[in-house]
Amino acid sequence: MRALSLLCVVVGLWGSGLSNRNCPDLIVDSCHCSAERSKELSRQHVRVKVVCDDVDLMDTLQPSFVPNTTVSLNLSNNKISLLRNGSFYGLAALEKLDLKNNLISTVEPGAFRGLLALRRLDLSNNRIGCLSPEMFLDLGSLSKLNLSGNIFSTLTVGLFTHLVALRVLHFHTETLFCDCQLKWLLLWARSNSVRIANDTVCVFPTHLHGLEFRNLREQQLRCDGPLEMPLFQLIPSQRQLVFRGDRLPLQCTASYVDPSVELWWRHNGHVVATHEDRGVYVEETLLHDCCLLTSEVILSNIDVGIAGIWECLVTSSRGNTSQQMEIVVLETSAPYCPTDRVTNNKGDFRWPKTLAGILAFLPCAPATFGSAPHPSGSAPNPSSQREKKAWRRCDRAGRWAEEDYTQCPYASELTRVLHELTQITINTTNAQPLGQQLVAFTSRAAHFTDVMDVIFVTHLVERLTRLVEKRRDLGDYISDIASNMMLVEEHILWMAQNEARACTRIVQCVERIADLALTGDNQVISKVSANIALEAFLIHPSNFLGLSCTALQRPPSSAPSPLPDSHSHTDKGMGRERDAVGESLLNFKCHTVNNSGSPASQLSKMTNTTSTDERHCASADGGESAQLT
Repeated sequence: MRALSLLCVVVGLWGSGLSNRNCPDLIVDSCHCSAERSKELSRQHVRVKVVCDDVDLMDTLQPSFVPNTTVSLNLSNNKISLLRNGSFYGLAALEKLDLKNNLISTVEPGAFRGLLALRRLDLSNNRIGCLSPEMFLDLGSLSKLNLSGNIFSTLTVGLFTHLVALRVLHFHTETLFCDCQLKWLLLWARSNSVRIANDTVCVFPTHLHGLEFRNLREQQLRCDGPLEMPLFQLIPSQRQLVFRGDRLPLQCTASYVDPSVELWWRHNGHVVATHEDRGVYVEETLLHDCCLLTSEVILSNIDVGIAGIWECLVTSSRGNTSQQMEIVVLETSAPYCPTDRVTNNKGDFRWPKTLAGILAFLPCAPATFGSAPHPSGSAPNPSSQREKKAWRRCDRAGRWAEEDYTQCPYASELTRVLHELTQITINTTNAQPLGQQLVAFTSRAAHFTDVMDVIFVTHLVERLTRLVEKRRDLGDYISDIASNMMLVEEHILWMAQNEARACTRIVQCVERIADLALTGDNQVISKVSANIALEAFLIHPSNFLGLSCTALQRPPSSAPSPLPDSHSHTDKGMGRERDAVGESLLNFKCHTVNNSGSPASQLSKMTNTTSTDERHCASADGGESAQLT
């Protein structure tokens, strides 16, 4: 037992001594290493693992500082930015190299020269954009490579020529473009039995977003557009207010998705070139990290001619795209537009004192929805309303010019709801409840204050009329709506007629009801509303000699009967008031005059049978059908 204990102590001390002998001072105190014997008991097969993780290394360790028996070297989570040619030369036993989470942007050809035994290489989460086959010289034993998390968007043909033993490949990036430029890689991986990791998914183009690259078909990898840019940035992107003589640089950066991509500058639609006399300098376009194009314009001595829209244009074989910003050049003694208050059907807007040449913005008043039903069945999102703005331009002379309030909701809740009803799709399913809703809304037509109320109702009535053939009951709603609209104040009706022929269009819809509803089974239509009466007949021309129509209006029994020919203002006002409250008893009847008797005798007979409350009597001759309103 004592001998066994002694043996354990000796073995432990030998292991500690072995670790110390094979882990010399690595200069960086926070690095540490461990050593172990290989399965063979020979001292020549000591396996050393060196870990320098997260110790703020700015460069790789000199190979002479690392034991030449090192099989695993971890330099992850540092600040290494460059891998030079021969950075690890001399570490012939190295099998695993971990360089993830650094700042590596450049890998020189031959950076891994001499690593003939290397089997696993992790370069993930760096800033590598340029890759070439020469980077991987001497890596003939490499079986697993991780390039994910870098900034490249494609990989050049033949990149892995020297990696003859490669079996697993990761290359997912935030800008990975799965197009025809990667078709070679799909075919190469399949023919060389290389497994592309399932975390390698497409980001662009949009229709392939999120798909695993290894599962794509060859025909899915196309370069026929449209143009999509993983990165396209204009700095500054917002409107710039500058004074004469100022200096302003403009910079444009775009992804280099293929060799056809070019950057151009335009000012107010015209291509920009260097003009030293104007202080405009267009710098040479630069290619960064093999994946980004950058172009810069220097405006060194700004004058009024620089003002306007500046645009960075990307052209390519797949299409074009652009971004733009505005430059406003101010005079040192620039005038101002005065404060102003504007009240319209979108609300009350108080415009502040604004510098000449500036486009001023004011937030729209948030819409507050009350009892009026919303067409979607739920209340709208108030935040989306608050994000909208009205704008007004102050011209260079200091006068208010163009303005736009179209983004703002209507101030009146009724107008707002009617407007939203015009935005929904009307079909046979929702037409009937919509008709009921409009009848309810227009019952308050006497209180309409906005010409847009009339125009929106007109638009909705026309859309309902198109469905009368499929929904006969809509005719009653249209008639009632038209009747209600006659209660609108005359000046508002006049403005609606003048702006959009609203009154004419509503009457045409009422007349159209007969054309759509009369059929062989339904040859007579009679619709009477408070302010409109409609009679329509389907008439055979051979039997038709004339038409006699009688309009009667019986007042309530408590009131004296009005004189038939009375047209006084008082009588009209009383009649209008009775219509508004539903007390008018308007009756309208038409009768055809056929060949069973003379038109005169039938007309006389029908006239004699009408009551003493008869108001009007009319007759019409000829025609296949007749309708009167």
